[in-house]
Amino acid sequence: MNKKALIFLIILAAVAGGFFYLWEVWIPAQIKKEIAEKEREEQLRREQERPRLFSKEDYKIEERGDGKYIVVEKVGLTAKVPEGWKSEIKGDDVPEPEYWINIFSPDTEISGGIVAKGCGVSIMAETAKETVETLKKNITLIQENPQIKAEEISLQYKDYILEVVKISNHQALKWIGPENPKIGQGAGVEIPLQEDRLISLATRFPLGYKEKCFLIWEDFLKNVVIE
Repeated sequence: MNKKALIFLIILAAVAGGFFYLWEVWIPAQIKKEIAEKEREEQLRREQERPRLFSKEDYKIEERGDGKYIVVEKVGLTAKVPEGWKSEIKGDDVPEPEYWINIFSPDTEISGGIVAKGCGVSIMAETAKETVETLKKNITLIQENPQIKAEEISLQYKDYILEVVKISNHQALKWIGPENPKIGQGAGVEIPLQEDRLISLATRFPLGYKEKCFLIWEDFLKNVVIE
């Protein structure tokens, strides 16, 4: 083999090796890097947009001349606590501060974290962009299709009763869940505000307390003010 042929083969091998490295190593590495960056960006976006309850300091329990009130200024909420009821701020700081407020009638008994006797209401304010968007779509869907079944909106609402109501001039989704023979029945109202803020009010009617607690629940909703 002459010298020119040898040089040509060396150059050809170098080009082939470079092409192999480019195709098999460098390009896949760049693609993997881009995919990893996109996954990190998506993970960050999801983390930023995941539902988050408000911090402890966002909730206030105020004693006024005509009674006790729950105030959450960030969402313009003021709710009157039924006379004689107890109130408590619940939550923790792990992995970050997330809190809500529970109010209970004097005869309330808790068993396994659930109201077993008496009446109670939970008040939660949170940042939840996707949830707010979904709620607004569901409210519109029910308004446009009054006869639509709850499970047609979402399987999570199977056997629920859904209704669009107004709470202090804000459209809201009111729900009543199926009755459980052991723990009673849950009910609630989801109030979407702005583009990413949400107020959730929830209650439970323990076995034997539905008639009493239902009337208190309805009166409580009438006294909720959202500016």
